[in-house]
Amino acid sequence: MLASPLDWLNTVYRRSWENNVLAALNPKVFFGYFSVCADGQGFGFANSYPSLDGHQLSHALLFLGRKAEVLANWDYVKRSQKPDGHLPIMIDANGKGLYVHWCPGDPLRALGPVTYAHNAYAIYTHTLDDGWLRENLPSINRSMEYLATLITPEGRVGGAGFYVEMPTRIEWDGVSQCYAVDALERVAALNARANETAQSTRWTDLAKRIRANFQREFWRGDHCVEYIHPERGPIDRHGLTDVDWAALAVGMLPAEAANRLWARLKDERAFRYGGMPTGIATAPDTYEDWEFIPADKYPNQDRRHDLAAMGRVWYLESWARARYGDTAGLLDALHAVADVGLKNNYSWQERYFPSGGELRPGGPMTYCEYPANLVRIVNQFLIGVDPRPDGVLCIAPRVPEEWWQQGWRVSTRIGAGELALEGQGDTLRGTWRDSVPRRLILAPPPGKTWSSGTFTPDGGSVISKNEASCSAVADIALKFTCQYV
Repeated sequence: MLASPLDWLNTVYRRSWENNVLAALNPKVFFGYFSVCADGQGFGFANSYPSLDGHQLSHALLFLGRKAEVLANWDYVKRSQKPDGHLPIMIDANGKGLYVHWCPGDPLRALGPVTYAHNAYAIYTHTLDDGWLRENLPSINRSMEYLATLITPEGRVGGAGFYVEMPTRIEWDGVSQCYAVDALERVAALNARANETAQSTRWTDLAKRIRANFQREFWRGDHCVEYIHPERGPIDRHGLTDVDWAALAVGMLPAEAANRLWARLKDERAFRYGGMPTGIATAPDTYEDWEFIPADKYPNQDRRHDLAAMGRVWYLESWARARYGDTAGLLDALHAVADVGLKNNYSWQERYFPSGGELRPGGPMTYCEYPANLVRIVNQFLIGVDPRPDGVLCIAPRVPEEWWQQGWRVSTRIGAGELALEGQGDTLRGTWRDSVPRRLILAPPPGKTWSSGTFTPDGGSVISKNEASCSAVADIALKFTCQYV
């Protein structure tokens, strides 16, 4: 539930999960099954797409309190993991997995392990279920073992693309570099939580190697290389790209370089295709014939299929904007997505192509990527809900100043826990209840400091200008009130 001064946002948030994310669940296929399209038909009835889509929907479902379905879906995907850690791109209605993409270069081969890592991290941080972590950590580490086989000694992550098929970005895609670092660091944190120090160190060191190589090979002074071709070398002539957003989102660059890149990205409207966030490149018409799959070999394929605005790129943009505290930019993009949804009964298509100003959608109807990411963006980046593997639940709302003056409310779920927040004037109130104890940290609004605060029942609260915190007791409803200056 969201009750903000922006009626359009309240509506699009509700309709995103009501009409789309929850509608994608279908226990008649199996408990925990969700389709990538809310109508259950797009991309095939009873087919599963555990790579990328699997995390976007699972993460949204966790915020909606559907932990049981997410865990069941995890188990279903886990059964398709090969002994070497390889995970499928797709699982058909008969349970058969697709492990190698039909496009030249197998462009999605880094997608499975990264998605698996993201799901594992989300499940554990939302549940703090140590038993689940112990049971599943060997499988999670195997997925990173497979990812490690794609990494060269100098630290390049192989794969002709991360979520890009046409054009395929042969052979070292920039987004793959960023997401591999993020996945490895999250799995390192899970291993540290389980006291698996050697594994944690191994994944941390591998992430450092990839990040260092990215700074050497993918940074060009004020933008990032899109991909490195095995024969033609670094390719960075299509304007700014999703790699630039990914680099900022994941923190791949030193602060000075990142700030220089942010200055170029933050107001760049060429990422809006027909007004829709977020396009894959600011100069999509500059791709050359050699960058596409051969037309004579695949005559029925749209070779420019991925030169589009997609929800997965919008999520990276939002992540980067959140890191820079750009609330206005977050809301502007949310409004653009809401406008498109409003015109189509709060349903979105898979992608939106560059068209000189007019909206030109493509892909199946009722595709769940935009609405699932909208749920994630509101919770993660606007409300600032951040459950961590060390048992901390950090809440850092990035809502505008006028929201505080007019009043706002939100309720969300973290695993089995329930969080309710209400901001009004200079006060943040709320309640938190969970089946496991956590340390709750409340960050004041940007530019403000806390002046006072209370937690009832008192779990040993600490009030400082930078945070209010309390160690919550399991199964006891914790009420809190904090005032800022």
